[in-house]
This record gives sequence, C-alpha cells and structure tokens, in this order.
Amino acid sequence: FPPACIEEGFRANRRNTGVVVIGVDASVWMVQCQAVFWNPRHAQAGQNPELRTLFYKLAHLGASGAVAVFVFDGAKRPSVKRNTKVIKKPHWLTAEFQKMIALFGFYSYTAEGEAEAELAALNRFRLIDLILTSDNDVFVFGATHMIRGLNKDAPDEIKIYTSKAIEDKPSLGIKLGGFLLIVLLCGGDYDTPQVGLQKCGIKIALGLVRCGFGDTLLAAAQTLSREALPDFFATWREEIRSELATNSRGYLPGKYRALAGSIPSDFPDINIVFLYVQPVTSWSNGGTAPDSSKWIGRVPELPGLALYCATKFGWTSVEINSKFKKLLFDGIYFRRLLMVSVSRLHAQRI
Repeated sequence: FPPACIEEGFRANRRNTGVVVIGVDASVWMVQCQAVFWNPRHAQAGQNPELRTLFYKLAHLGASGAVAVFVFDGAKRPSVKRNTKVIKKPHWLTAEFQKMIALFGFYSYTAEGEAEAELAALNRFRLIDLILTSDNDVFVFGATHMIRGLNKDAPDEIKIYTSKAIEDKPSLGIKLGGFLLIVLLCGGDYDTPQVGLQKCGIKIALGLVRCGFGDTLLAAAQTLSREALPDFFATWREEIRSELATNSRGYLPGKYRALAGSIPSDFPDINIVFLYVQPVTSWSNGGTAPDSSKWIGRVPELPGLALYCATKFGWTSVEINSKFKKLLFDGIYFRRLLMVSVSRLHAQRI
C-alpha cells in the first residue's frame, strides 16, 4: 500500500502536490464495523468495539502515508437504496468517528447527497486521486480511479482500477454509458424489488454495451428534457428488443427472444436513470466544490488520540504505548518523510 501511494503521489502527481489523496465513503466503514458485532456476543467484545475497529482501520490507512478524506452521506441522498428505506438520521457512530478521523490527521465532511456520488465527483474533478471502496458503482457516477477495499489477509496488497483501463480493455470497452446500462440491466443500488432485467446476466449486458446502447442512453439523459425522454426510451427499448432477438451485430453470446419479449414497457425507470446521471453533489444547482487546498499531509495528534483511547476503549498507558508503537509509529515516520519531500518539491518550484 505505501509504495502505491508514493507512485500515485510523486509519479502520477495528478494534482501537482506530490501527495496522494484518497476518498473514503464513511458510511461503508461504519456499517461494516457495526455488522461485525451484530450478534449476542457483542457484550463480550470489550468497550466500544465498533469504535475500536474503526481505530484499527484508520491506523492501517495511516500507515500508507496518504491523505484521507472521509465523506459522510448528506440529507439529500436517495430515500431508498438496495431496496431498503434510507434512514435520514445520522448513523450513531458518526460523531465519534469524525473525532477519530481528525485525531488521526485526516479530513471529513458531509456531502449534500450520497457520499458515493460525491466521491466520484471529487475524483472526476481531480480533487482526490483515488476512491477506496469495494463498490464498482462509483464508476457509474463518473469516477476515474478506484482502490478495492483493503484486504485484512493481505493488507499490503491493493488493486487500482481505472475507468480508462476498463475502457481500453478489448474484452470490455466500457465507458460511462456502458456502466449505466450494466447497472440498469443487472441491478444496482437503486433497484425496486425487481433487480434489473430478469435473466439478463453480465455477458448479455456487456454485449448490449458493445452495441452502443449505453452511450445513446447516457447522451439522451444528459441532453433531453424529462418530458422528452419517454419517447426516446420507447424507441431505444425496441432497438434492444430487436438486438436481443436477432443478435444482428454479433456482440451477444446468442439470441434471446424470451428475454426480448420480457422487457417491461416502463424500462428503464426514469427516476433511477436520473439518480445515476444527475446525482446530488456539492456542484448541484450552482453549488461550489469543497476547499481541497486544506487537504494536506498531517500527523496524528498523539496526546489527544491517547486520551481518546483511554476514555473510549479503557486502555491503560502501557496498552496505549504498545499499540501505538505497533500500529502508528511507522506510519508517522513515513508521513513525516513524505511531508519533508513534498516541502522540498515545492521549494524547487519556487
């Protein structure tokens, strides 16, 4: 992980700062930590086990030398996700998680809408370099660089996926419109009880992507009025039905007449299309981007972090010293070296 951050920060150097900035969906981390202890044995897990797990995850991220920006879901996020009603009230871990993020020298803010869409916009406009997530849906929102979620069994191994590499790969060739079509066909975060089109797998979806149906859908959603889209959908839908039945362009694995006949007359759902194409972000309705100039490398606030661990986890001074030495000190040394290197890099430019 640290070598990749050096590679992305100094060699790729997309923002001319020498530092790699990673965006993280805070809600995903909180839900994951809560799920680990969602069982009757929670009482035997010690003091504040969810917060303690977040501490370990932050320590792991801190060892990379990256600047991390955590984005929290905002009040204007969609009301339903993964066929579950979204609770607008902030997650109960939010306030304490934000305190820990700051103590680790990282940054956080609350998006207008969904954090996932906000992170994709930050990435697209080069305010962050990478998005740390396990959800490929970030590419549907226009993200360009993604790191798969950190693997506890191989913590130093990461995989970086880019939209350009996915587009350039001959067997895929997926652009932004293609990602949109795939989630509509195969199912995504905003589906109703029916997930995508029944019996439409990824191979069929990729064939339709190569036919260009995703690109034409995206172009229409970006340029036509909401009132004009249903007429476009009707024609577009018939073209897909015809292609499924005939495979005239040869991109499908075969002919799928039954699937062609099963496409409902209200596909795709216009509301779901707009949730992907026009998500609420900081840039919506003339809004302004967050001030990314403040996202610079910092080291953890050790006294405050030690007090936090003693108060929230019940750790003794001996335990704090042992855990900090094992989990934090190498990352702090690495971060300080990067800060010196960045300062010299800036001095050379003056």
